Amino acid sequence: MHNDGRTAHAPELLVMTRRAPRRRRGLPRNRNGLTIIEVIIAMMVLTFGLLGMAGFSMTMTKQFKASSKQETAALMVQSRIDSVASIRCQALAPSGTQTGTLTLLGVTEKWTITDGNDIKTLTDTVTFSPRTVPLVYRSIIPCRD
Repeated sequence: MHNDGRTAHAPELLVMTRRAPRRRRGLPRNRNGLTIIEVIIAMMVLTFGLLGMAGFSMTMTKQFKASSKQETAALMVQSRIDSVASIRCQALAPSGTQTGTLTLLGVTEKWTITDGNDIKTLTDTVTFSPRTVPLVYRSIIPCRD
């Protein structure tokens, strides 16, 4: 009411003020760059990843070396079987059993030819490192002469 007795219908004016946000102490508002902890953790993750890759590379190198020796062993055995199969049966182990040994490129081959009834049996054993159990191949050669 005003002094003259009338009621005033004037809109009320509300004034809102905005408070400035509180800043936490110790934390910067705008962060640029990385903290030392983040850098250390990133370096550790990278180091473990690189060590894992180096270990995998070393394992693959060992596998390639072993496969190379196994390939050499298989070629030696195949060569032995082919050379024995090309010889006439009368010339193969005429007095019983023939044996022999050959070492080539770190692979040791030991073979035995035994006489059978119209057959010759070739047993070829190859050993190489790092394999501890020898590979044994057996071939039966029929006598056709």
